[in-house]
Amino acid sequence: EKKEEIEKMREFFLSIWKKRKHVSEVSGEKLNSFQSSAYFHHILYKESVREAMYDENNIILLTIDEHSNVHSNPDRYEEINRRRKLLLEKYRNNNKYDF
Repeated sequence: EKKEEIEKMREFFLSIWKKRKHVSEVSGEKLNSFQSSAYFHHILYKESVREAMYDENNIILLTIDEHSNVHSNPDRYEEINRRRKLLLEKYRNNNKYDF
């Protein structure tokens, strides 16, 4: 089951990779080939809002350093904060979550 979940997430990330420019959506820095899931950040953590796990709007492309930075300081990047606010409104409106 865990292996299937990892493969499903990889396919999800690959579908996003095929649609978006290969740059950080925070800094515009170029991202290398599709080699690392570290380029893909769940704005609303998948453990917190399960149905957002495969929501493309919940994914932002980041450099590996930016991804590390946002895990250390979730409010560090304004673009992530902006998108988080929109996502919280979306999922709050589903009345399943009380943020």
